[in-house]
Amino acid sequence: MKTTALHKILVFSVAIVTVLQSGKALGREIVPPSAPGDVVVAKPAMHRVTLTGYTRARYVMDIVSEEAGRCVNVTADVGDQIGKDGLFAVLDTTFIDLTLKKNQVDQERLANVIAFHAKEVGRFEKLVERETAAQSRLDEIQNKLDQAEFQIKTLKVQETELKERRSRHYIKIPQGWSIIQRDVETGEWVSVGKNLGKAGDFRTLLVPFALSPEEYRALKRIKGPIELSLSSEDQETTALKASVARISPAFDPETRKINVELAVTETLPENRGGLRAELTLEMPDPSGAVLIPAAAVAERYEEFWLTRANGEKIRVLFLGDGPDNTYRVRAAKVNPGDKFRVKP
Repeated sequence: MKTTALHKILVFSVAIVTVLQSGKALGREIVPPSAPGDVVVAKPAMHRVTLTGYTRARYVMDIVSEEAGRCVNVTADVGDQIGKDGLFAVLDTTFIDLTLKKNQVDQERLANVIAFHAKEVGRFEKLVERETAAQSRLDEIQNKLDQAEFQIKTLKVQETELKERRSRHYIKIPQGWSIIQRDVETGEWVSVGKNLGKAGDFRTLLVPFALSPEEYRALKRIKGPIELSLSSEDQETTALKASVARISPAFDPETRKINVELAVTETLPENRGGLRAELTLEMPDPSGAVLIPAAAVAERYEEFWLTRANGEKIRVLFLGDGPDNTYRVRAAKVNPGDKFRVKP
C-alpha cells in the first residue's frame, strides 16, 4: 500500500519536471501561481521640471501729492528704506498755517459775540418776565446767539479740514518700504496729483510663474512649504522656503498658462528684485512610463516581460533604473495602478 502511494508521487514529480523542461525548450517560461501577497503595483514614473522666475516686491505704489506747494525737503532717495515716521517729502505749509491762524481768530471773535449775546438773552428774559420789554426783542437776540453758535461750529469743521490738509503736506508711505523711483527735488513746485516717485515693499519677495495645468496640479500636490533654489551672482545656490501668495483665477488661452505668485517667507541678506529663483516640480513622465520593482521584471533574450496577477504576460520597453531598486518601463497596456507578479 505504501509502495503504491510512493510510486504515484514519483510519477507526478517526473511529469512536472518534463512539462517545465518542454516549456523551456520552446522558449517559454512557465510561471507557477504566486503565493499570496506576491504581487506588486506599478507606480507612475516621475520626471523633474525646473521653472525659472525672478523676485520682485510684494507691493508697489505710486507716491502722489494730494496738495499743491513748494517742496522744502525730500527725506529719502532711491534704494532707501522708510523709517518709523514714514516721511518721504515735505511741502511748504506757510499759506495753510496762515489760514489756520485766521480760523482761530474768527473762532475767538465768535466766542466773544456768543458770550455777549448770552448776557443779553439773560437780561431780556428778566425784563420780559417783568413785562418791561417786548418778547420779539428777546427772540431777536436769541436768534443772533443761535446764529453765532452755528458759525463757530462751521469754523471748527473748517479747522479740522485745514489740519487734515496740512498733514497731507507731509507726504508719507508705509514704514519699511523702499524707494524705487524718485521724481521730485527740493525747491520744486508740486501740483495736486503729481507723481513724486514709486515705493515698494521688499520685506516679502514674490516670484511669479506661469504654469501649465499639469504643472499647477503638481504644485498643489506639494505638502508643506514649497522649496525654491535662489542663485546669487557668485553662482551659489540657496534653498529657500516659500508659500503660495496669489493664484490668478484667469486662464490665458494663448499661452495656456495659469499665473501663480510664490512668496519667499525667509529673510535674505539682500531683499531686492531680479534675484533668479528656480522651482522644481515632480511630474508624471509624459511618455507613460511606470516604476516597477526590479523583482517583477523578467529578462529573456534581451527582452523584458511583466506578468499580470491573472498570468497574462506583457512585453515592455526597458527605460533604465529607477529609485529604490525599481525599473522604468513602458508599454501600451501598462498603466499606473496595474498589478503584476513578482518573478519566481
